[in-house]
Amino acid sequence: MDKRIKLEKYILNEFQAKDSQTFLYQLHENSYFDKEKFSILLNICDSLAKAYGEFGKTDNYNEVIKGLFVIFEHTLFLLFTHFVEHDFFTISNYGKDFKARDVSAYYSQIREITQKIIL
Repeated sequence: MDKRIKLEKYILNEFQAKDSQTFLYQLHENSYFDKEKFSILLNICDSLAKAYGEFGKTDNYNEVIKGLFVIFEHTLFLLFTHFVEHDFFTISNYGKDFKARDVSAYYSQIREITQKIIL
């Protein structure tokens, strides 16, 4: 199987967020931010960006990019709302030890990936 297809399937599975084991499902439904799963997702996105650069786009490119943007936008939104004083959403596994600088670091990684992956 083409490496790009395997990576795309992973991202599309995250985007659909139907599997309770995915990062996005856990964040949205359980208010649980799994740093390890998010790191894996970012690494997969980075690998896919490199594969697109080397081998070109696939027929799934537009759908994958749309999914990536939804994942990243929703993640950043929920991270933001975690810090809003009177918002109902709170990341259950982080309290005061989760800092704005953590979000800033994630934002930088996301920005770097999106700049690489948009061809």
